[in-house]
Amino acid sequence: MPLTWDLAFHSGMSARSDLRAAVDEGVAVGVVATLLDVAKTILVLPRHLDAGGAVFIDSGAFAAFQKGDEVDWIKVFRVYESVLNMADKTAGLSIVAPDVIGDQTATLALWEAHTERVSAWIAAGARVIVPLQRGEQSAGVMLAHAKRIFQTDRFCAGIPSNLEAMSAEDCSTLHHHDFHVLGRVILNTELAVKLRTLLANNPGATYTADANWMRSRIRQISSAAQDLRHDPSRNPFESSRTRAVRAVLRSDAYHYKQA
Repeated sequence: MPLTWDLAFHSGMSARSDLRAAVDEGVAVGVVATLLDVAKTILVLPRHLDAGGAVFIDSGAFAAFQKGDEVDWIKVFRVYESVLNMADKTAGLSIVAPDVIGDQTATLALWEAHTERVSAWIAAGARVIVPLQRGEQSAGVMLAHAKRIFQTDRFCAGIPSNLEAMSAEDCSTLHHHDFHVLGRVILNTELAVKLRTLLANNPGATYTADANWMRSRIRQISSAAQDLRHDPSRNPFESSRTRAVRAVLRSDAYHYKQA
């Protein structure tokens, strides 16, 4: 079976110019909740969803972990709920449930503390990604805990791929219908092994992923901005950054299954 994502989100699009380009191109957009302003949460992202687009909103927990910071979960939840409340079509929205990187006990405590809120997001039609953090318990046991706590299996199992990444052996304990790989889209040998392990037990499941599309394309975008600076057909109301990101997306977007 080919290893092809059902959907791959272009993360790193939280800045206004970048998000505008991504939305204009109709790609699956990835942003971070704590980097969004009101205009993005009540206008830009809901309109993208209502136009049939796909949006992934990360909680920012991984970045906070790297910096040693605490996550302002109430702020994150308000962003999720603002987009949910303003969009008519919520099925295209993927949001990440609260978690603590590499800490199963703390993650379970967050799920217990916010179960009503998470359940409300699921009921509202959002695709809630529940990160299955690694630790003494297997991923399969963590998945069972999530089903018990949220009283449903209508959520997506999140597979960490960076720090504290889930192993292929741990992946083999999972039986579910929806998976999302957090933080990696481009397949390397290690990720391919994990995906094949998941596919062996879950051949009919949905498989999606997100990764920071911007980070490795800074030079391409800078070069495109220079080339487009004197383009006579340019829109005077668009920044050179927006035009450049749009141009690079057209030639180098993530590949995934098209509906």
